[in-house]
Amino acid sequence: MEHILRCNALKCRKQLGDKAVVTTCRQVSDNDQQGFHIFCPDCAARLGLAGGRQDHRPSCPACSSPLTHPDDAVVTLLNPSEDYKTSVLSGLTPHTIIETASRGLSFWAYQTTQEVVYQEHLSKKLTEKYTDLNHHLERIINEANSQIANLQGKIHGIAMDHEVLQKKNEEIAQAYKDKTRKLLQIQELYDKLKQKTMLGQVQGAAEDAADSTIHGTHSASFDMSTLAPSHLYEHAPQEIIRQSAWQPHMMPPPPPPAHSRRIPAPSQTGHCKNELVMIAN
Repeated sequence: MEHILRCNALKCRKQLGDKAVVTTCRQVSDNDQQGFHIFCPDCAARLGLAGGRQDHRPSCPACSSPLTHPDDAVVTLLNPSEDYKTSVLSGLTPHTIIETASRGLSFWAYQTTQEVVYQEHLSKKLTEKYTDLNHHLERIINEANSQIANLQGKIHGIAMDHEVLQKKNEEIAQAYKDKTRKLLQIQELYDKLKQKTMLGQVQGAAEDAADSTIHGTHSASFDMSTLAPSHLYEHAPQEIIRQSAWQPHMMPPPPPPAHSRRIPAPSQTGHCKNELVMIAN
């Protein structure tokens, strides 16, 4: 595979086309070893390599070597025509042709070596950058895994707490249902007891009213002091005598007739006669 020439300006590095500027650099510190650099027309024009006078020509942009000779910077055709190939070496001695070809091969060897060095340096930098990025990525992954494990532990704990709370909630709900059922039972018993108590009070009031009516009827129908001899009341309790007294202003109205029965009533002669007395149930 043929090597591709690129502009030796480090900020350019673009692939060269049909025309370029070649410099012959003499490095005094390296025992007058020659170096060959090539630049694209744009960089050569920008740096002043082509078209300038020899005394105003700058040094080589690649190695900073002074370009003092007239042919140290020349324009060359990278894709010469067949006629140019025929005429460019015509008339030269075989020694010159061999020397020229040898220097041309040296140029290609130098460019290839420089490209290899450049690619190795680029590969080294990229490898270092990749290593740093890889370490950074591993650190991020470890931190992420640690955070994930921490979050998973929290989620597990929250899930357990949720189960405990759910069980407590179910127990509270069941207890609430039991309490509600017992409350309804107690309320039902309370209502029955209240109804029974009120019914007893009503019955007691009715019995008291009936007793009062009976005592009032006896007092109105019979005068115990005139109808019976006094010796019949000698041994009677004083409370009965007081209740038997005629009190017309305290007598309640008579209840409606329900059942009737005859009771004996004492007469003035000491004999009993039948009187019809109405008694309310």
